[in-house]
Amino acid sequence: MTGFEEAIKIVLKTARPLPPVRTRIEHAVGRVLLEDIRSGLDMPPFDKSAVDGYAVRAADLAKNRRLRCLGLIQAGRAFKGELRPGECVKIMTGAPVPAGADAVVMVEVTAESDGLVEFKEGIKKGANIARRGEDIKKGQLILKRGTVVSISHTAALAAAGRGRVRTGALPSVALINTGGEIVPPGARLGRNQIHNSNGPMLAAMLAADGINAAPVIARDDASALKAAIAKALKADIVLISGGVSMGDYDLVPGALKSLGVKAVFHKVRVRPGKPMFFGVKGRRLVFGIPGNPVANFLAYLAYIRPAIRKMAARPDCAPEFKTGSCAAAFNPRTMRRALVLSTVRAGTQYSLAGVSNNGSADILALARANGFTMVKEGGSVKKGEKAVFLTWL
Repeated sequence: MTGFEEAIKIVLKTARPLPPVRTRIEHAVGRVLLEDIRSGLDMPPFDKSAVDGYAVRAADLAKNRRLRCLGLIQAGRAFKGELRPGECVKIMTGAPVPAGADAVVMVEVTAESDGLVEFKEGIKKGANIARRGEDIKKGQLILKRGTVVSISHTAALAAAGRGRVRTGALPSVALINTGGEIVPPGARLGRNQIHNSNGPMLAAMLAADGINAAPVIARDDASALKAAIAKALKADIVLISGGVSMGDYDLVPGALKSLGVKAVFHKVRVRPGKPMFFGVKGRRLVFGIPGNPVANFLAYLAYIRPAIRKMAARPDCAPEFKTGSCAAAFNPRTMRRALVLSTVRAGTQYSLAGVSNNGSADILALARANGFTMVKEGGSVKKGEKAVFLTWL
């Protein structure tokens, strides 16, 4: 049986980055840059007004607080000519500062009448002007290769003149839920049926990672299951929930074998999620997760998201385990590595407390939790002791 940490390492070692792609910047959030980004221009590309007001010669206002207005400059337009002594031009934010002007007075301290503008105060040379290249210089390094693009990066990429960037590619994922008793949420339940909770949950987790995958329900029938998996094997990752244990209708391992999927490991020394299956077919990865919701959730955090990130060439692909202090004792009473549903509270240090539950099928307990606290095989953790945890805060 494979150890928990060993299983994570095997998945990360097996997953291989996909070929890079050119990605529109608005779709690049969460992806890793595979090139250095340098600006193709100065920003601002010209001296521009930082406020709505009047472009002036600062020296004029030291002598005279009333100037003749020559017109209006809108953003995207330019003023033809050059300001001479005693003249000003009304200017909007972002418009280029006209030749001869060396400051912009905010409109709030002015009054205009009959083509003349009265200024209530003087101004220093250079005031309220954003100088060419003061934010970004042409050729300046904006973002380094290996940066995971965030929302705040997109404006800088756009300003630098980039519409697309070279990034890691997100893998395609096929999602299968097995079971003769499950029906889609919202559908009418028949006798002895339940709604498919794992499918929407996994689809939502995939969506949070930028991947669209609609759950497909496969009956506990060998031929139907094999057909569903054969179709799914066109994707980079196949994710199967349920049917991987040792019951009469746990048909997934046999179907995978018949389709040429090579098992890398089957069973992990962890609770929840012992019957976890991981296999490969060429460069495709196949995950078979026991059907309980808590096991599904843990498997996604521990194995599947790391695999997705590795295939997308992200440097932060391994699951992030943190350390906190236990606000109560953890005694899971198992000889396997235990990942206990917990509430994680952030403060000067993380505080961990277990969530009362009825096992790995307890959906409400999962909804109340925001982390898993790790307890070693056959062990326990006392109140006040440190423990490692995994969270989705």
